[in-house]
Amino acid sequence: MSVKLEIVIAPTAATAYDFASMEIVRSNGVSLGQLDVDFRALAALKAPEWAADLLVLATAVYGLDKLVGRSSARDAWTRSFMLKVPVAAPNQWRQQRADLTAALNFLTGDQWQLSFSKRETPVYRPKPGRRRRALARTPQSVCLLSGGLDSLIGAIDHLESNPGSNVLLVGHHDGQMPGPLDDQHSLLAAIRATYPNRTEALLVRVGHSGSSEEITLRSRSLVFIALGMFAASSVDRKLPLLVPENGTMSLNVPLTPSRRGSCSTRTTHPFFIELVGRVVAGLGGNGAIQNPLLFKTKGEAVSQCLNPDLLRTVAQDSVSCAKRGHRRTWKRRRANGCGRCMPCIYRRAALHTVDLDSEAYGRDVCKGEVNIDKRDEEAPNDLRACFSFLKRRHSTRELERLLITSGPLPPQHLQLHAQVVERAMDEIRNLLRDKGTHKIRKQAGVK
Repeated sequence: MSVKLEIVIAPTAATAYDFASMEIVRSNGVSLGQLDVDFRALAALKAPEWAADLLVLATAVYGLDKLVGRSSARDAWTRSFMLKVPVAAPNQWRQQRADLTAALNFLTGDQWQLSFSKRETPVYRPKPGRRRRALARTPQSVCLLSGGLDSLIGAIDHLESNPGSNVLLVGHHDGQMPGPLDDQHSLLAAIRATYPNRTEALLVRVGHSGSSEEITLRSRSLVFIALGMFAASSVDRKLPLLVPENGTMSLNVPLTPSRRGSCSTRTTHPFFIELVGRVVAGLGGNGAIQNPLLFKTKGEAVSQCLNPDLLRTVAQDSVSCAKRGHRRTWKRRRANGCGRCMPCIYRRAALHTVDLDSEAYGRDVCKGEVNIDKRDEEAPNDLRACFSFLKRRHSTRELERLLITSGPLPPQHLQLHAQVVERAMDEIRNLLRDKGTHKIRKQAGVK
């Protein structure tokens, strides 16, 4: 059964952060929670109304993704949402509904039905007397900065490739999960020191009130893209948005049959990026969302970074872990990453290619600190799936078929994508071959 919901905007009330007071309300009038956007960080930008509406929609989707547990669905996974969204130009949004719905369904693995009503009041509601602070320099591009290794490399490569140009770095953090903000601040300090007077930064808190039932966080990338588009469209509708993510993670090949379909995350999958780009273009924006690392493994992104000295200095300030909040079972609780999720495994294998795999992890998979034989525990699932995949040694053609199960891909790029996966698996094999115990190498089928 669909959950009927509406974004309700108060006529005049504002939050303490210059954002219109709005909440997600069920059809019975019960509020699920308030939307939280710190608009003070965006006050320097005069974005078009469609960009403000996209940010509101992304915030609501992100909130619902966390607030409504998947256990409530009939199949304990696929939820069904009917969401009414107030926007400045409803007819324009209705024309994009098919692509937008397809993008949301693909991203979160749920079923979305969207309707649009006329928004009569502004989203930005500054306190009386508050002045807009203009950007100190005009950017020629916008690049997302998540706090992870890939976005760091993407920013470095772009700054190195475009000497003299300015970049606006955009980050998102959730008030309920403060870790990413610290990561972004650390990376930003290093980037600014190396490329003085060439960067602006917008690190924006976006989230919601109320307790979160769900932790899968499939929709976070939509918030990132909405913030990036808000920033880009406020400067120049032709400004490109860079979304750096290595091809292995973007494609996220299903490691086991149980991970096919929406069970694998699709946060920067090319099909999702294409759909969102079409929506943005239809609303009046540029729609140019570019992933400069799409055809690279994480190891290739690391080894080919255009400023290797800076990367060596700051790489350990980045965090790639998907489960950094689950420290109870870690051997080293002060580590930045769990060490056993696939993002951590890809990260270790990548850093190993340039002899940078020296940081501590919550558990060291190479030393056998994760027992894949424990079938009653969730923690070893990623490593177990990884080893199973490595032992199969899929051919390029088999990888092409597996990739198609995760989402449509351009036929002319299919072989290139499959080869990215092949090289990424070889990076993991090299890590295990060089650092894994005899038992670990045997479990992974590494000679």
